[in-house]
Amino acid sequence: MNLENMMTCTDIVPIYDKYGTQINEVKLPQKIIPTARRRCPCSKEHIFYKGAGIIYRGNYANITDDQMIIVSQNASEYQKYYIVHPKVFHKFGIFAFPHQPVFSDCEGGCGKKEKNILLMQKKFEYSAIKEIVDVIDVPIHDHNIYAYRLKSVRGSYKDTIQFIEYILSENFCSAWDKNLWADIMGYGYLRDMADWFESKELKHKLGTIYGLLKSLLQADKYTYEDVVKETIGLEQLGEVYLPYIAAKIVDKYCPKCISYLDLNNFTPKLYESLWKIIYSGKSCCHLENDDKWDYIRDILFSYIPGHIQILMQELNSHKI
Repeated sequence: MNLENMMTCTDIVPIYDKYGTQINEVKLPQKIIPTARRRCPCSKEHIFYKGAGIIYRGNYANITDDQMIIVSQNASEYQKYYIVHPKVFHKFGIFAFPHQPVFSDCEGGCGKKEKNILLMQKKFEYSAIKEIVDVIDVPIHDHNIYAYRLKSVRGSYKDTIQFIEYILSENFCSAWDKNLWADIMGYGYLRDMADWFESKELKHKLGTIYGLLKSLLQADKYTYEDVVKETIGLEQLGEVYLPYIAAKIVDKYCPKCISYLDLNNFTPKLYESLWKIIYSGKSCCHLENDDKWDYIRDILFSYIPGHIQILMQELNSHKI
């Protein structure tokens, strides 16, 4: 079997409803090769078209019905189920239902939140995008396709450290529970800027560094250890200490914003305070409509005693 025959190459992005009925389409200036992994197909000319559809494999929902297939139930309070609409499974296109219940983006498309790309491209020095070459209208309210070229970058963990110093000193932040490292290329260049915002508040800075470190540790433990070793020298500590490690890094580059905490005396009380600060910030559900999902913070706060219990077990194992 020639697997290349399974590849789709098209300049038409169909728009479907959940029943598999095509309700519209978008014509692109180039042919693209869709993927099932992200809503960012690429042309042979190496132009990426973010929001130009996806090969549908499933989406998240909080409410289910008999016409969905429930694949799994999630621990997340704001996206409880991973489901499949069977009539559009493996179809390519933009789909007239959200990928996540907390965002207005249609599956495979880019909604109003993604317009932030245009602003951040002008501001964010460590953008992986070389240039945005086109913004294409989509016949769905507040939706567009963003065509861009990427920079050619190579790097090492030292670039990650420079990236961390840059976002802290220039007040760029994102969600604490987002897989931030997945959006980094060349060790220190941000490929997807739509979920980033500017803030001087500790809760956002600490949450961003926590999210970056957690996703980096899960993806590349060697780079994680190099980054932590060179910045604060606590690379031997396990994942349970990530809030503290993140706080020490914030203190290194933004000491004034965290000076009211005594980071030289690690205690369960300090650990509790760090979790409260992180959970007071933005998780993914707060990026587009903070007020609607504010109640999620109270649920998160209820997890803190469990975090402390795990910490105490860890400390007791060292007979501290």
